[in-house]
Amino acid sequence: MNILPYVRFDPTGNITAFINTPVIRSLQPSVAAEIMTSGRFPCEQIGFLESPADSTARVRLQMMGGEFCGNAAMSAAVYTAYLDGIKPGQSVTVPLEVSGAEGVLNCVVRPAAGGYEGTVPMPAVRAVDERDGMVFVHTDGILHIILRESISAGDAETLLRSLARQVSADAVGLLQWTNGFMIPLVLVKSTGTLVWETGCGSGSAAVGAYEALRAGNGVVRTDIRQPGGTITVNAESRGGHIGNISITGYVKLLEHGNVSVNI
Repeated sequence: MNILPYVRFDPTGNITAFINTPVIRSLQPSVAAEIMTSGRFPCEQIGFLESPADSTARVRLQMMGGEFCGNAAMSAAVYTAYLDGIKPGQSVTVPLEVSGAEGVLNCVVRPAAGGYEGTVPMPAVRAVDERDGMVFVHTDGILHIILRESISAGDAETLLRSLARQVSADAVGLLQWTNGFMIPLVLVKSTGTLVWETGCGSGSAAVGAYEALRAGNGVVRTDIRQPGGTITVNAESRGGHIGNISITGYVKLLEHGNVSVNI
């Protein structure tokens, strides 16, 4: 039995925990799965804070299944700014390495009422294709599938499990996007977790990219309402392709603590 320190955040209701002591990569999925299924503290996902390979980055965030997560990246930037002692009225840029994303992401953090506002540049959208009445948004860190209708929870889980078996992505999300409201369901293969997320940063970016393509050329701002609150997406569409894309949301630091795991 080992005791691991953790810190827990609330980015738009998408409760995220970081283990901030080194854990061997091969053990990270099983550690995350044990914590998430134990009921010791509520969280929808777990990341591991590591030393970055790039000397210009402050920290590396390695998600539990090697996927990319925008809300977790935002929280890691907030945590770094918090440890640095960011003051009200300040705006700081925090360079991060994040699993599922190439290079260094320069995230912007600003104190806000009771928490922090963060803006995160998102990984490139490699392709968007539509088939069988669904929209597939491909990025390096996660595949999101947009469904423009509401279906039952059971049907959604069955559909996502079926679709995930057909693709090689580390993580797959099913996003019910109707009437300006998104309900995200995310499956991470290596941990075997299927989570109804209250807020999803990468899912918000996928929907924002889709809406930008529908609008034509230019930068499109889309407010993505979801169970945990609203994430704002700015996405650039040029010639049928998505360029720069970022998300902005609100993050609260919830607690520090320790958790015991069998590693």
